[in-house]
Amino acid sequence: MLQRIQTVFMFLALVAGILIFFFPVANYISDVNYLTFFIHTIKDMAPDPFAETSAGSTLFGQWFTLPLAAGQFLILVVLFFTIFKFKKRILQIRLNSLNIFLNVLLVGGVFYYTTSIEEITGASSDYGIAVIFPLIAIILLFAANFYIRKDEKLIRSANRLR
Repeated sequence: MLQRIQTVFMFLALVAGILIFFFPVANYISDVNYLTFFIHTIKDMAPDPFAETSAGSTLFGQWFTLPLAAGQFLILVVLFFTIFKFKKRILQIRLNSLNIFLNVLLVGGVFYYTTSIEEITGASSDYGIAVIFPLIAIILLFAANFYIRKDEKLIRSANRLR
């Protein structure tokens, strides 16, 4: 039953998880460089008239943000799998709890990475909108768990009446 309210909450959490790939997590501005930190890469946004190597590619390798991107991809896979397990409500609750834990780890990882980049570059950071998306997903997953528990309680009470 994909039309239940908890499925809508999980779908919205999935959309928030996908949107994090398209918006910047943080911007770093200093006298030397201007970096934008996405969850999957760090881009140097300063114009380079001589087409030399950018500060983002020399300071950070291409695999620097791979743990965050892989973690977010794992969150999306678990969430997509959870949406279609609507017949097994207890499993859905457990997978949502796992997803909440993974989102909390992602938020911690994002803040760790932003402070690390800030220390390496010596630039001041300005957080972007993508920092909010995991927090929105956590709230939506808590709401989905509430309604899944409510359905489970309703079904158990209906089974007692038979």
